[in-house]
Amino acid sequence: MFRKLLVGFSILLVSSAPALAKRVALVIGNSEYANTVVLPNPVNDATAMATKLRNLGFDVVAGYDLDLRNMRKTVGQFARSAKGADIALLFYAGHGMQIGGQNYLVPIDARLQDETDLDFETMPMDFILRQMTNDVKVQLVFLDACRDNPLARSLARRMSPSRSATVGQGLAEIKLIETGGSGSVIAFSTSPGDVALDGDGQNSPFTNALLKHIDEPNASIQTVMTRVTGDVFNETNRRQRPWVNASLIGEVFLNKTANQQVASLEQGTADTQSNASTAAVAPSVPANAALAWEREKAVWDAAEGTGSKAAYEAYLRAYPTGTFSEIAREKITTITRSAEKTQNVASASSNDGPQITTEDLRLPGTEATEAQLGWGRSVRREVQARLNLAGFNTGHPDGVHGPKTRQAVTAWQTANKFVPTGYFTAPQYRLLTSQTQVQYVAWLEEEQRRIAERRKVVSRSSAPQNNPPRNRNTNQNTNNNNNGGGQVPAALIGGVIGGIIGGAIR
Repeated sequence: MFRKLLVGFSILLVSSAPALAKRVALVIGNSEYANTVVLPNPVNDATAMATKLRNLGFDVVAGYDLDLRNMRKTVGQFARSAKGADIALLFYAGHGMQIGGQNYLVPIDARLQDETDLDFETMPMDFILRQMTNDVKVQLVFLDACRDNPLARSLARRMSPSRSATVGQGLAEIKLIETGGSGSVIAFSTSPGDVALDGDGQNSPFTNALLKHIDEPNASIQTVMTRVTGDVFNETNRRQRPWVNASLIGEVFLNKTANQQVASLEQGTADTQSNASTAAVAPSVPANAALAWEREKAVWDAAEGTGSKAAYEAYLRAYPTGTFSEIAREKITTITRSAEKTQNVASASSNDGPQITTEDLRLPGTEATEAQLGWGRSVRREVQARLNLAGFNTGHPDGVHGPKTRQAVTAWQTANKFVPTGYFTAPQYRLLTSQTQVQYVAWLEEEQRRIAERRKVVSRSSAPQNNPPRNRNTNQNTNNNNNGGGQVPAALIGGVIGGIIGGAIR
């Protein structure tokens, strides 16, 4: 009898656990925009989400087609209700935009005719997030606001060029909210900077998937978002992939049921008490599913950060059927094709270069073979510059092939499988020229630009000065003392220009 009473009490405790937690949600859907494109789905999305969340035990503060005044009023009501909540949730559907990495939600009456209007006609995302940090344990944010927004484009056209470049598509990445609680989850309907689809049905692809999975029994929010990501990715033919950033110290369940707990209640009083306690504190207990998701996402983020074929292959080895497995395979295919294309270009380039025979490789360079090339000092400077560009340091190109240059030639010959002598042959010079032609042309253009700049400086320094006229006899005396000093400035300038040209290749 006692066991039956205890079982009944435990079932009551388990089934009432969600109600014991304070859950508050802010739900906003804006469709009927007065000054930009009307969106058919956001109000539908928000209405359906508000109903779903109420069924999950949330106290919902909802607003539909809100202008700025009513949007601020609704957010204020939510902020007061969310204080001290176990879970505070935001769902927004409508137009949003990013400027300089900052996100703004757009009321239906926004005009945005000037960049100063941002502060007076939109709702900064950071402002709403701050309202979710007042003694709140867990924050959940769902933004279906990455749709194509003509207001952002028209604003960018009215901004200065330097500022207009900060107007991006979609929304910018949001940093996780650090409140000292159990953590947060931020979910975008698509990747930061991308544009989400509004969908052809009654709800957007993202909201449709979220409505489908958010109330699944005994599914953690991490599991829910994994399923949402997969559904949206497949439904949009891989054109849209939701982005999720989570930092939770344990699993968070929005629909924890008693079924799993009751199955083990009859095993004994101790098990019953343990299971009931677990159900009551489910939102903050670490579990394998949460850890598995965190590990998989960490591996994926590392692969994305590296962007290499090997990194994506490592992810697939660890998670062959993971959330991002299809994306990883596409990335590998793209990288492979790009590498093949690059290899083909390189092969074609090498075929256009000089053909080096076995005899060329065996022929040692000597002073005689290099002398036969008939190089003057300018060509010797060029050779030094090309060796530098190839990664074999000769020092400052001065046209004098001293010990350092000979060492560089020897190293280059060794790297290219020639007999290392420090002196060139004709085939070796042709190969060096072919290897460095692109770099040398760019380097030469830069050197010519520097020469032109120096000539301008010399020209300005030698321009006539507006000095007051002096006595003619004084000028004559000065010229006589300099033994024809009128020729000295010309010789000096000629020497300066000659020195510049002589040091052009360096």
